[in-house]
Amino acid sequence: MIQRLTSRSLILGMMWIGLSLLKWGGVKNQLLWQALVFTAIVLIGSLMEQVFHYQGDPYILPAVQAIMALGLVFVVRISPEIALRQFWWANIGLLLFYAVLWMIRDYRQLGKFRYLWGLLAVGLLLVTLLFGSAAGGAKSWLHLGGIGIEPEEFVKLALLLFMATYLEENEELLRVGTVQWGRFSLPDSRTLGPFIIMVAFVLGILAAQKSLGTALVFYMLFVLMLYVVTERSLYLGISLPIFLLTGTLGYMLFRHVRVRVMVWMNPWQDPTGGGYQIAQSLFAIGGGKILGTGLGNGIGASTVPAASTDFIFSVIAEELGFAGAMAVLVLFLIVVMRAFAVSLRAKDRFGQILAAGIGILLGTETLIILAGVTKLLPLTGIPLPWVSYGGSSLIVHFILLGVLLNISNATAVSCRSTKNKGREYAT
Repeated sequence: MIQRLTSRSLILGMMWIGLSLLKWGGVKNQLLWQALVFTAIVLIGSLMEQVFHYQGDPYILPAVQAIMALGLVFVVRISPEIALRQFWWANIGLLLFYAVLWMIRDYRQLGKFRYLWGLLAVGLLLVTLLFGSAAGGAKSWLHLGGIGIEPEEFVKLALLLFMATYLEENEELLRVGTVQWGRFSLPDSRTLGPFIIMVAFVLGILAAQKSLGTALVFYMLFVLMLYVVTERSLYLGISLPIFLLTGTLGYMLFRHVRVRVMVWMNPWQDPTGGGYQIAQSLFAIGGGKILGTGLGNGIGASTVPAASTDFIFSVIAEELGFAGAMAVLVLFLIVVMRAFAVSLRAKDRFGQILAAGIGILLGTETLIILAGVTKLLPLTGIPLPWVSYGGSSLIVHFILLGVLLNISNATAVSCRSTKNKGREYAT
């Protein structure tokens, strides 16, 4: 109990120190109240973990809350007005996280709705394609009652649940195969059909929306979950030429993809035009050096386009330096690695696959967005989980976190119950 409160107090203390160093603009009073609400939720949540005897992984939630606190500080640094909305979403997300953690009695019940999750994923994408609005070249937003949401974020949750249920049910057939193709055995059409149909629908709709960054995340999620469950490198081998083919088609069909690739290859050809975004990002990251310019002292917050969303890591790297950037990466690495640890310990196959899928999704998103802002990959326009501004992303990732820790807690409770029964039998 004392250790839990100490860790949360340290995280909140760092957040308040960071906020105290910044200018809050004309929304100081509103921001102060939202920050106090966030503090109260974190502290009361840690007490509720004690009351409800939380026994799951002790490291994932503090790591996420540290990432979240850092993200809130830097959104305030970039734009206090935007940060006010970000605090709202962060507080709602934390409440949803605790609701998912404690109200789902048996996470295995989620596996009973395989085709419902699949239809929900496709339905959300179709609605966005038909009625959505474009931003940054991709048609990925829906506006409801004056609030903009990104259905693609909620599709991540639905796809994870679909994949976990599908892979659990068909694991052996996918691993062994029933149809011989030369030296290789593959599953028959009845087994592989739902998977291929889902992949084709989801990626096809995303291509029609020109949301190719999200398509890349989903494609890697499909392939890596399939590989992790079956342990067949054949699926990785098949996925590579498909990826190269679809990537080439995307380059040929969509102008904004060609622009992004050309900017990625040489942003210095047009550093004040098409290459301005990535050029300013690299200037900011390079200007941070080892220890950074200091919180509030960088220029990237005002010169890097989309600093609060796609490029917030560039601002962090400038003002906290290489040391701060590596600290953020370590926190994400802790979350991803502990998610795989939860997967290995889960008491049933569905829980193992679902926890591994959450770890794969978080790792893939983090890798792609950080590679984009550092010019290792073309820009994709996806948010950095728990850091970038965006309500839809925050809500979905907090729900995923709740599911992950629900699995972890159920596993720990089951193991303790088994040990107690063993002791009873021994006596």
